[in-house]
Amino acid sequence: MDRTRSVSESQSLPTYQLKKSQDNSPPGTAGAISASSSLSSLQSVPNKARKDFAKSSLAKVLADYKFLGNIVTFKPQEAYGFIRSEQVTGDVFFSLNHMDSTDKVSCTTGALGRWVTFVIKDCGKKSMEARQVSLVPSSTTVSYLSGRVMNWAKIGCFIQVTSGLGLQHLHNRLFAPLVETNELVLGEVGNEVTFKVHVDRSFRLEGRDVKRGDLNDEVSKEKDAKVRKARRRAVTEGSIVGNEEDEGATEGEKLMSFKHITNEEFSDELVIAVESMDACDLSALFDKQLKTRLSTLAKQPVGSKVVVAVIKRAAKLEGINVEEKITRMVMANFKIICSTKQGCAVVQACLENFCPANKVMLAEQLLELDTVEEFSVLWVHGSHVFSMMLGSLDENSLAMVGFSLSGHYVTLSSHIRHYKPVRALLVSLVNTDSFNEILPEVEQELVSLACNKFGHFIISALIESSPSSIKSRLISAFTSKIATLSIHQVCHAVIVTALEQGTASTQAAFIEEVCTVSTNQADMAVIKLTKDRYGHVVVLAMLKVSRHKQVHNVLKASILCKQDELIENEFAAKVMKTIKTEFHNRTSGNYSK
Repeated sequence: MDRTRSVSESQSLPTYQLKKSQDNSPPGTAGAISASSSLSSLQSVPNKARKDFAKSSLAKVLADYKFLGNIVTFKPQEAYGFIRSEQVTGDVFFSLNHMDSTDKVSCTTGALGRWVTFVIKDCGKKSMEARQVSLVPSSTTVSYLSGRVMNWAKIGCFIQVTSGLGLQHLHNRLFAPLVETNELVLGEVGNEVTFKVHVDRSFRLEGRDVKRGDLNDEVSKEKDAKVRKARRRAVTEGSIVGNEEDEGATEGEKLMSFKHITNEEFSDELVIAVESMDACDLSALFDKQLKTRLSTLAKQPVGSKVVVAVIKRAAKLEGINVEEKITRMVMANFKIICSTKQGCAVVQACLENFCPANKVMLAEQLLELDTVEEFSVLWVHGSHVFSMMLGSLDENSLAMVGFSLSGHYVTLSSHIRHYKPVRALLVSLVNTDSFNEILPEVEQELVSLACNKFGHFIISALIESSPSSIKSRLISAFTSKIATLSIHQVCHAVIVTALEQGTASTQAAFIEEVCTVSTNQADMAVIKLTKDRYGHVVVLAMLKVSRHKQVHNVLKASILCKQDELIENEFAAKVMKTIKTEFHNRTSGNYSK
């Protein structure tokens, strides 16, 4: 039967994305799908603030959940229709504007009866509206999520969603009516379950068809029953059914090991308790609760605190092999653990507390990184970890890491996220034979790097750390460019470093260069430097390093001969004050020698 949309349904009102809901904002009557009924009878929550936090967390987790339905009404001329789904009470309005171009063409040739997936939006109207509508094969099944039963009420249970973004919002709770939980034992918590999501006309979310087990069990049952075969797919952004670490295990299984590990309040107590555990208790805690899930817990905010506490305690106890076990596990999952900020904190704790042999084993994981892209991924969160690891590598291992980045040093040195680890690597290599093979790449762009916002830190560090032969090569690159580079916003700092680290002859050459009037100049460059915001810093450094030397008098005389021009300049005033202070100290006998 044809159906037309009512006037109220045709009104154009703004939509509100679930992703933009804030944890501290109570849900309104319009906006994202409301989870109000999911926690309306939550008895274990002590206050409204925690309830609201759980609601907003659930809204974020289910923001991109795809419902399944088929098109029952379609108006080609008006470019809209209605979708009917077993997961939704009532038909859902959709517009061709919310389909991609390929699906639009398919719909115009025959849309009725086609299966689609969609996201529901509450636009404050009498009818629900679908967004992100996509045509799917008829074999597609309803998307089931995984979760864990956290507590019970008189009329049902509350499930913590662990699929997708559920692991990032651990306080989310979805209500499931008692009639939908026939396979569960009343009052039993901590069980893993699978379920589908249902929404009624009031946009209240509920869990339906709740069953014990994980998504793998559910898929097997559906195949045995000869229903439409399910496609194992991520139902929300970031959802992973399995990975290379443990095929057949959901991400929720790996993270939600025990309730008290994932409960923030109890975890804080556990972290404190770990600090006083003896070897026996610590071994039991590790073997029973952390061993099989360490790589996943290390990436989770609460779990990583427990892992770090265990690492620090294990380093203080004797006759315990927890340190060796953790070392092997971190080595086996190094890239995965270092993909998050929390995981890098775990690796850093290992490097700070473990014995030298285990530190070397961890540091050698850098040798497994073959490409610049792999190093760049590590540096997103693990820049400091990378720098710490370099201190545990021998010369040959450092050379291997250094050669892995050959051809990319200039680009990496100019990047805000990469210059710090590159600086640490080059400083570690300066006293090795391999540095002579890497240096030419940097040397070719030495001046441009010295003028770069981030690269100048690397050049200054190399000048400070290099042996005298290499240091002279680096500093000589600035000869005949002192006047220009000294007034540069960042390069002037490199010139100051070069003056402080250079030999007496190099310092004299730099000073004479700015105190000499060339044929194409009207005045000495030192006068311009003295009046410049950055140049006067270089002049002050020249006065400092040339003290008690012949060239010092040449520098002072060059400045004082133009003191009438300098007296009104705020930067030149600092230089003049330094010269006058030196003269006063000399005449009063306080001049340092």
